[in-house]
Amino acid sequence: MLTNPISFDVFQTNVLRFIDRCGVAAGVADIAAWNAAGETFIYSDFSIGLVRPFDEQMVSVNPLEKRMETNDWAFASTPGGCESLEGGHSAVEALYLLGELDRLSADNKRAWVDYFNQYQDKEIGYYLGPYVPPREHRSWQDGSVCKHPWYHMHDHLVSSLCPTMMLLGGKSRYPLSQGSQTGRFLDKGYLENFLHGRDWNNYKHDLNFRRNDPWWMGNEFWFPACILWQISVWETGTPAAQQARTLLDDVWYKWHDSNFCANGFWAGDLDGDKSLIWHGSREPGYIPTDFKTPDELYWSAMTIMGGAHQLWFYDFDQHPIPDDVRRAQTDALLALLNKHNHHFGMGDIDNPTGWACNCTDVDCMTILAINWHRQNYRRDDISTALLHAMYAILCDRLNDDGVLESIPGAPFTHNFNSWETFSPAGRGNMLNQSFYLWAIIAACVVNQDSDNFNIQSFVKNSWPHVPSHWLWLPEKQGSNHE
Repeated sequence: MLTNPISFDVFQTNVLRFIDRCGVAAGVADIAAWNAAGETFIYSDFSIGLVRPFDEQMVSVNPLEKRMETNDWAFASTPGGCESLEGGHSAVEALYLLGELDRLSADNKRAWVDYFNQYQDKEIGYYLGPYVPPREHRSWQDGSVCKHPWYHMHDHLVSSLCPTMMLLGGKSRYPLSQGSQTGRFLDKGYLENFLHGRDWNNYKHDLNFRRNDPWWMGNEFWFPACILWQISVWETGTPAAQQARTLLDDVWYKWHDSNFCANGFWAGDLDGDKSLIWHGSREPGYIPTDFKTPDELYWSAMTIMGGAHQLWFYDFDQHPIPDDVRRAQTDALLALLNKHNHHFGMGDIDNPTGWACNCTDVDCMTILAINWHRQNYRRDDISTALLHAMYAILCDRLNDDGVLESIPGAPFTHNFNSWETFSPAGRGNMLNQSFYLWAIIAACVVNQDSDNFNIQSFVKNSWPHVPSHWLWLPEKQGSNHE
């Protein structure tokens, strides 16, 4: 671990260099051999054996200045990687957060939006580009490893790509309301069935995706809000936009407002079958009321890592949360701060090597920052915890290239069967980088200063405000942004 973090200027230089090195190349693995062998799980011994040695991977360097001249906006997720839409939208986000997107001309921004839109399928509304294997790919039919179904990964892409396109002043090529997949949430019956009656107690690897854990469910329940909101904004003035807003208010929020657990997050339908509520290793119907033991903290952590998704949207959309619920959230979040390494993890707070990743830090830190701005409750505890967590991230979550990694020294992919998003250990990943930066900014919008000069350079940086729900945080007090 570093004893002193790098400064913001050095960090920014590292990230921009990393983005430049994420030009499209042949790929980090022999994908043809993987497909030919019928392999479905990237982390299998066979699949990892297909990763080319570093000295055999071709890294394509495509500087931003050159991209601006040629309007080439295809990115890889990692140096040496192949084309990835996730790498592309993560590049937009990182450049925006670092204040670099303003360098692009209006023509550059239109061209980048056009690049994304070439992959949108008119009939279903999804972006069927280099990110998720085709629906007929055999990996989606293998229940032994498939936890993220085809529709789930595409809903996730739409939910993050579309608000990111707004940073470029763009919108989808085809109306989301008219796609059979992106428009399916406009059916009230479908939306109600999508939310209600789920079993929150772990996926059985049986391709029944209505049974899963709260962390996974948080993504799943976040998607309808994102897509309905996107329709309401991009198609304003149309019956579809009105229907989207009505369903968001009358169905999506109604379920969430009615099912806050004791910790202020979600564990299933509280008025439904108690055996379907998340109970972890405990008996069916178990919902703790206190969160101090490792078992209780783990139970709470699983709901937090899912529920943060919805709460980002709550705050952006200015939907009210009862004061007692918000206080419970703050208490539950602060309880997950590791006493030794100062990361937010899965409840093993007395273990110096307790497990944490970009998701656990981001989910906890963003909601704590939101609650600091919305309620005068444990503000000093929040600001101190966020400052310590940011220090920890900048000390032990930077790789040798000086960019953020979820878990340094470990390979990463966002999708178990997508080589397009895979980065070998130590290579860095575009999604990791832009997403983890969100946690650092969360600490900065709460704190005004630091006694560490390098941390202070992050706190004092003029972070741009995000105009949509993705990467959303309240503005720092005293900000000059409109």
